[in-house]
Amino acid sequence: MPRSVRAGCLLGLLGLLGFACETVDLGTPPADINACRPSQSYFVTDVWPNVLAKDYGGKHCYDSMCHEAMGRNVLALISNPMPVLDPTQPIPVPLPSDWALNYRSVTEQMSCTNVTASKLFVYPTAMATHGGGKLFDATSPEALIIEAWVVQ
Repeated sequence: MPRSVRAGCLLGLLGLLGFACETVDLGTPPADINACRPSQSYFVTDVWPNVLAKDYGGKHCYDSMCHEAMGRNVLALISNPMPVLDPTQPIPVPLPSDWALNYRSVTEQMSCTNVTASKLFVYPTAMATHGGGKLFDATSPEALIIEAWVVQ
């Protein structure tokens, strides 16, 4: 058999083998655990001032005994005051460094698929034991801000 015919047969056989293999459907890929990256602008305008920097009877989330940046807690926040962003200008995205560090730390505590099960929700509402105690109710304005964050 001539060499070109053998090569053609070999290519044809390889082509048939390629069609013979089935593709296995592995289903929907799971959500990336760190894929929750809600609005940076909403974080600056609503989440930070109305939840994280809010005064809860003399304590704040960023206090040295709570979630300060140098602390041992998973949620590490740079202390207030945060650098002032010009309210007449759009929120810069990506965020300036201090804002970006706080945003990243906070979003790592979020679950976009189930906000009310995320650490950012269950700890301050005392649905899970929180060293700072209960800061707000699960139906409070603060909780609603957290819930609304993922749809902004």
